[in-house]
Amino acid sequence: MPFSGDYDGSLVAILESLRETAELEGLAILDLTEADSVSCFIGIAGQDTVAIGHDLLVANPILLAHAVASDNRPILACPWVLPPSRNGGLVLWRAPNARPWADADHGLAASVAMLLHLAVSSGLGQIGIDRLTGIPNRRWFLNEADRHIERLDVDGSVGTLCLIDIDDLRQLNLTLGRAYGDRVLVRLANQLHTMVRPGDVVARIAPDKFALWQTGMDHLTAAERADALCSQQMFQDLPDGHGITFSIGIASRRPGSSEDIRTLLRRAHMAVREVRSVGGGGWRVSQVEPAPR
Repeated sequence: MPFSGDYDGSLVAILESLRETAELEGLAILDLTEADSVSCFIGIAGQDTVAIGHDLLVANPILLAHAVASDNRPILACPWVLPPSRNGGLVLWRAPNARPWADADHGLAASVAMLLHLAVSSGLGQIGIDRLTGIPNRRWFLNEADRHIERLDVDGSVGTLCLIDIDDLRQLNLTLGRAYGDRVLVRLANQLHTMVRPGDVVARIAPDKFALWQTGMDHLTAAERADALCSQQMFQDLPDGHGITFSIGIASRRPGSSEDIRTLLRRAHMAVREVRSVGGGGWRVSQVEPAPR
């Protein structure tokens, strides 16, 4: 699977293909040259899965290594195949008690790791990945969400966009420092990963905004998800007096609608503004698009 000149979305597409082919529950690219950061994360993981993969890469910088997590998830760590100018590699895992790794898995992981080494060296932003959180960026999200929307009418299905705005993130950065703000962004990205289904699309589309596209989900179910997210207690370790809340806008698209993802984003953004106008920390469903006559 060689990369083309246009890298937009290529990395994510390769990883999704690998996850399906190798029957994975999830995978991550770990770039160990910059504060041991996770460059990209796809799927679902146990609490210690990525940390175990990190330790395997550190202990075995040139060899494949296996481990089994405490929740019985089989983990495979594959360092970069090429001589590394950047230390890191690919971590794969299966669901608890799934089949162990075979030689075919080793060969596939090694081949993909070689391609990923080239991709990471070329710059993640060019291939649709947000460098801080490791999830898709705005450019990739717009293209991918429109592809999902094209399939809605064929399937006669509804789709819903959630726009998640972190309240007062700029003030948090000014008061406590950028490191605290980055911690909030990374933790929220990870939390969204635990809440989504395999076919959902999550992205960071602005400095303080995340988008979640959900095919086959109506605004009522999306509102339940938004309410659950607003109730999460993810940031108890911030200094006293610095709570984190979210303003969430929800916009659904019915089958046969003419709306594209940019139109839905505008509707969701207006719903976010309504939430923020009353103090933030909640969600609002945008006015449903009128049905055609």
